[in-house]
Amino acid sequence: MKKLGLAVLTAATIAGTGMAFKNFVNPYETVYKIADGDTFILENNKQTIRLFGIDAPEMNNCYGPESYARLDTLLKKRKVQLKEPVVDKFGRIVALVYVDGKLINETMIKEGYAAYRSEPGSGKEAMKAAHEIAKTNKIGIYSKICTDEVPPDPKCAIKGNHDLDRDEYLYLTPECPYYSLVTIRRFEGDQWFCNPSDAQKAGFKLSSACGLGTNRTLLPK
Repeated sequence: MKKLGLAVLTAATIAGTGMAFKNFVNPYETVYKIADGDTFILENNKQTIRLFGIDAPEMNNCYGPESYARLDTLLKKRKVQLKEPVVDKFGRIVALVYVDGKLINETMIKEGYAAYRSEPGSGKEAMKAAHEIAKTNKIGIYSKICTDEVPPDPKCAIKGNHDLDRDEYLYLTPECPYYSLVTIRRFEGDQWFCNPSDAQKAGFKLSSACGLGTNRTLLPK
């Protein structure tokens, strides 16, 4: 990833992304509005910034609206300090975001509003520790509201899994190898299904692990 100097960043197109972005005036900016639980827009230049190292639920997934509301409370119209800005592999500007010396990335993870995505950086250890607190104490996205290992309805035990690494939607029946290792995380787009037909209609396909006896497409989570 490319390091960006906030004070000297000028309108440019990053090679391979086709994305141009505008000047930062300085590392201290006021937040104009919140886009979702991990993204906001600056007031001065309307630049979109994503919080580094976190992944909040999409608005249509479990805890998506709650995550949005919490970030709105923490950041909207507040003056933020952006540290260690980089351009990620998707061409997005991501940064460690501070308000009054408080790392907001860490707060969102610790309070269960976002998942931790391991990335190198000075905030890594703090965010990793925050993740362990949220997961151990089953807070927010890790609570029973959004995370299941046992189906609410025993008759609907097919696991629909969103493989984030490949952005694939796969389903497993109880007979499939590794079925017991997969946790349903509705905040990531996972779902329970009553039959294969329902899973397929929702855009999920049968994991090759079910037919081959080896887990080639699904990483247990």
